[in-house]
Amino acid sequence: MIATIRKTDYAIRDQKGKVAFYVLLWKRRGISLELFDDYWRDVHGPVCARLPSQYQYWQFHLAQNEGGLWPTIRGIEYTCPEEDQFNGIAELTFESEAERDIWFKSAAILMDDEHNIFSKAIGYNTSFGNSKTYVDSIPSGDPNGKLGVIKFHVMVKKSDAVSVEAFRRYMTDSFAPAVVQSHSVLKFRLHLFEEVDNSRPDAAGVSHYEPSDKQYQAAFEIAFSNPLEMETFFASAEFAAAVKEQARYVERLLPFPERTAYTFVYDGKMTLAGQRSSTVAELIANIGATNQLKEDVVSLMLEQKLISNSNGHSNSYSNGSQNATTTFVNKRTNYYKDLAADYSRPGLVTPYVAKKLIEDAEKIVAMKEKTLPDIGPYYTLEQIEQENKDWWPTHCEALRQGRGDILTGEYRNDLVYFCQDGPYQGLEQQKEREQHWWALIAQPGVTMCWPIVMFHGEVTYFEWKCVDDETNETLAKGNVTWIRRGHRGGCYLKTEQLTFYRDVFAPSGLLKLITTA
Repeated sequence: MIATIRKTDYAIRDQKGKVAFYVLLWKRRGISLELFDDYWRDVHGPVCARLPSQYQYWQFHLAQNEGGLWPTIRGIEYTCPEEDQFNGIAELTFESEAERDIWFKSAAILMDDEHNIFSKAIGYNTSFGNSKTYVDSIPSGDPNGKLGVIKFHVMVKKSDAVSVEAFRRYMTDSFAPAVVQSHSVLKFRLHLFEEVDNSRPDAAGVSHYEPSDKQYQAAFEIAFSNPLEMETFFASAEFAAAVKEQARYVERLLPFPERTAYTFVYDGKMTLAGQRSSTVAELIANIGATNQLKEDVVSLMLEQKLISNSNGHSNSYSNGSQNATTTFVNKRTNYYKDLAADYSRPGLVTPYVAKKLIEDAEKIVAMKEKTLPDIGPYYTLEQIEQENKDWWPTHCEALRQGRGDILTGEYRNDLVYFCQDGPYQGLEQQKEREQHWWALIAQPGVTMCWPIVMFHGEVTYFEWKCVDDETNETLAKGNVTWIRRGHRGGCYLKTEQLTFYRDVFAPSGLLKLITTA
């Protein structure tokens, strides 16, 4: 299971969420935990999801902190008093502080609903870039229920003996880098909090006040695939390095186990749970009702509008005295939705992810076998297609970094390469010709992008363009088809149409920047 789930790092999908609003929630006295869960998930959540400017909105339903699961260090407190045991966390992320302010101004509508389920709600803000996912090998970033992994949300209170700046440096420069070195850690996400704004007024019996001695300065989310991997991490050299000086910086560390997680806004759009409630989304998924996902149903449920049917006739209905108008919805495809990184445009891939992809690329190239493997029950087209999807982001990063050694290694020795001035046969002819193109598209001040990529068995089709970082000029573009038999086979046939607007052969100065095999 670990080999399957660890092969891809999805941390990039959180990159646009630059600031967060992180709210600790205590259930109202007198209602059951089950009723709290149901109302927060199915009533309150969809209301919040409709407010503007959110990039992500998760609900984390938690178990109490009872101690015993986390290794203890002398000088750090791990037990939580009963009055400080909260029941859930709402995490909302935004692309900017301005977007978060827009949300705050619209969130008054939630205050009337808070008293139905909450007795206390303490909200922490993070400044730009202070909420960060370092690693995430959990395939689903938009869960609706149990994830099937062990996950904790760990609250951290700094020691009074150190400054906020020193505490933050410890968390980002020592603790986090050591933790993510362990392959037992599936996910690690860190938040660095600003001081709680205690000027926020209480709402109908719901307290928004937290004294300074009870406030946290950080929190992190950490996940493991099973108890064995969790214990392996706690016994590892990476964990020992992470906590070596922890008692100097941390006064209290409280892990809260996650029971379930729900997603209401993802990539700036409402999820099915956000549109229809978590329970309805689960029912639709369990019965396989794909018709409920179609644009006509979504438009009807969200906007009370009917979309034209397939025979070209418009459907319409009257809602009171107002007639609904016919709406045509053309939704663009996100080709990178399930891939490890998004190369559709510049600026989406962090240095950490880029480094990891190059490491993966080197490993994938080493898996190529001398003999082209047969397609059959032990190496199916489905497996090959998935391997091609895993490989694709590593190929993009290798091109951006001018790693000609990796790019050449992706091909078979008997490669056939068709293009305008081809064909080229074998690695030597390919390398002699393509090194000029690699040099031009990987030159300083230029970023290569792949807006479209599609997969089918052995076939990977993509369209690319090279953009000048300063002028946004397109220097070159093309479309390519690879016939690639997964990691074991590599690419044995490539066809390409490409257009260069400035140069076709690279100057010697650029050629020297390319790493060759």
